[in-house]
Order: sequence, then C-alpha cells, then structure tokens
Amino acid sequence: MTDNFLTVEEASEFLDANPTVSWIDILLFDMNGMPRGKRMRRGDLLGAAKNGLLLPASVYVLDPRGNSIAETGRLWETGDHDIPFRVLSGTLRPVPVGNRTHAQGVMVPVDACDMDPRAVLATQVDRLAQAGQKPIVAVELEFYVTRRMPDGNFSLVTPPGLSADPERPMTFGFEEMDSLGPFIDDVYRIADAQGLPVDAVMQESGPGQFEINLKHSEAMTAALDGVLLKRAVKAAARAHDLEATFMAKPHHDWTGSGMHIHVSLIDPQGNNLFAGDPMAPMFRHAIGGLQASMPDFMAVWAQSANAYRRYVPESYVPMAAHWGFNNRTVALRVPCCSGPATRIEHRVSGADANPFLVIAAILGGVRHGLINRIDPGQHAEGNAEELDGPTLPTSWVNALSRFRSSDIVRDAFGATFQDIYYRLKETERISFERIVTSLDYEWYAQVA
Repeated sequence: MTDNFLTVEEASEFLDANPTVSWIDILLFDMNGMPRGKRMRRGDLLGAAKNGLLLPASVYVLDPRGNSIAETGRLWETGDHDIPFRVLSGTLRPVPVGNRTHAQGVMVPVDACDMDPRAVLATQVDRLAQAGQKPIVAVELEFYVTRRMPDGNFSLVTPPGLSADPERPMTFGFEEMDSLGPFIDDVYRIADAQGLPVDAVMQESGPGQFEINLKHSEAMTAALDGVLLKRAVKAAARAHDLEATFMAKPHHDWTGSGMHIHVSLIDPQGNNLFAGDPMAPMFRHAIGGLQASMPDFMAVWAQSANAYRRYVPESYVPMAAHWGFNNRTVALRVPCCSGPATRIEHRVSGADANPFLVIAAILGGVRHGLINRIDPGQHAEGNAEELDGPTLPTSWVNALSRFRSSDIVRDAFGATFQDIYYRLKETERISFERIVTSLDYEWYAQVA
C-alpha cells in the first residue's frame, strides 16, 4: 500500500481557502472503528504537514471507553512506544456545522503497523489486485436520532415531532424526515464539504431511525467514507441539540441498526467480473466463499455485547448464511440487477462495526471462495428463517472463540492482528459481563 501524504503546499492552500478554520482534528480509526487523535490549532497545521505527528501505538487497542488494554500484549511489554503518523493527502476538509467551521484530516502510520485495521483492508485489496480484480464497494448505514440530555448522558428519547410508538412504523415515510429537515440538511452539507458520496436518506421502521446510503467506490475509499459519514452524522446531530447513535440495538422492542455492504469485482478494463447469464462462475464462488467464512468473522460483524441483541427472528437480520435473489431474509442478497450492476449485498453487520474490518472480512471471504472454487448450493426462496442452513454464532463468547481458531481469519487478517483483536474483544466481553445491572435486581433479587 502506497499512500500520498499531506504536503506543506496542500496544507497552506487549505488554510488560505478556509480562513475561518481555527482548529483541526487529526484522527485515525482504532480497531473498533472509533476516531482517535489530536486537535490542533490552525497555526500548527503546517508543522504537522512537514514533520508528521507521533502517537502511541497502543491507540489502536483502546476499548470503547478509551481504556488501554494490557491483555493485548501491546502496552507494558513494548514500553508503549510512539510511532510516526502523517496526514493523508486529500483528507483535510472543513466541517461546516453550527455557527463556526472547523476541519479534520485523517492520519495513517508512516511505517507498516500490524494493529492498523486500514492496513488489514489494504492487504485484501492488494491480494485481489494481483489477480487483476478490483473490489467496488458501497456502504449503507442505519442509525437512531434521539434528544440530547442536559446532563450529557445518553437517553433514547425521541425528539419532538417524531413518533415514539414502535407500533406505528414510518418506514419510507417523509413526516419524520420533514421534522428533522435541518439536521438532514446539515448532514448533506458536511458530506458535500468532505467529498462524501451521500446518496439517499430514508426513514427506517424504528422511532427516529434513518438510513443513509453512500454511492459505490473503490474499497479503501468506501471504508473511509463509512467511518467519516458516522462522524458527519454525529456532528450534524450535535449542532441541533440531538444525539445520533449507530448502536446496533438501542432498544429491545425497536428495530436494530445494521451496516449493509454492496460488493462486486471489476477487471482492469472496468468490466464487472460478477456479471453473467444466468450467473458467472466467479460470482457463485464469491458467494460460496462468503457463505463458508461468515461464521468465522462473526466477531467482526458483531463487535460489541449490544450487537448480539440485534440477532432476533423476523427482524430482517440474518442468523444463518443463506443467499438468494432479491430476498431480504437472507444474509447474502443478490439485488435485482444485472450486467455492470451485478453485486452481492452483505446484510449481517451491525451499524457499530468497523467498516475497515467489515469490508476486509468480506473481501477475505470472496477471495477464499474464488481460490477454493466454493459452490454456495441452492439459493433460498421465501422466508430463509424457515430453512436449515449454516448458522451463525450469535453469542459473543462463541463468536470470539470461532474467530480466534479460524484459519480463514488468520489468512485474511494475519496471525498477529487475529490474536490482538481477539484479546481486545475478549477482555471487553469479560469486563462487560461481570457487571451486575439493575435488571439483575429486578428479576432475581427477591426470588433468589
């Protein structure tokens, strides 16, 4: 992977074109897909462009609360050393929100880092490129908009003008989008300023739940667009005293939020390698590889304790690795498109997952199917939940165990990343599950 870094000239031109920018967030994305980094003043940008920045390598192995996880073996054993970063050229963009404008840029390690999720994805892209195949990817993200609480704590309270009744779904409606029109306008405004290819916005079935689609692009760009879109949505929400959450299952009675990934492969001439009549063999093998590898990567599709609450029947969330044509009950949906638009829609991931790792895992599955010429068998028709099929590990402990022992994961992610990610998430799982909650008292205290 060869990256172009921000030059002093590019940084100077940006400052000249954006005189109101007073501070800039320089960020990376950790194993969870969460933004981490430094906020610098306008006057420090040229120095960062010239000299780069230093951050501890352990920034990649923070848990969602920001704790450094010693169990990964990358803290005390290494001395928690710094590594050099540079800002990626083309990522320095304004964030026009509220009554002022700030900016952000994305940094990457100067040298190879075996904990960098972006590098894991780059490896998959490079491997496919060696075979003359370029992945084209589009990301769809679902999220909830809630009222912002004065104390700063999160609460799932539907904003004024939106229905809080889950029995009154507003799917594909316009009433709630009209109520949140200024917020949605700001999402588009930030996306335009940052070059994010935002397509449609739609109302989903949960109270205050929406979906935003990104147009297709090359895999590395699509993953970056996915994480930056999350940040843009949250920034727009804050500007309107709202909160936006990509939590996979924010309420047990409400629809979960997913991340759907559309993927195809093209050749050096731009021809879709999945296109064929009725199906190209390469297309079938790609589906077969995704089907065979799906349980192994479950710890990526569902990376948090909450994410596993999303896998419930009759919720359009697949719990088995079925595939089918124009069928939303399957994990691998082939939309009703042909020719250049032929693609696979991967429907398993929660919205809180890391787009870099989700797309890397999908490409690893595609490559596994192509190399081993795996046939997916008969496609599902009707309700796939009523069919027998290769089930997914829908408990966190089983998913992590499968991930840790998987040869497919080891080939795709590398043994080091596989081990560190497992340790990071296993520590999070143990910490989460040891907490006694109010529900424990409500259900068990007086009857035990």
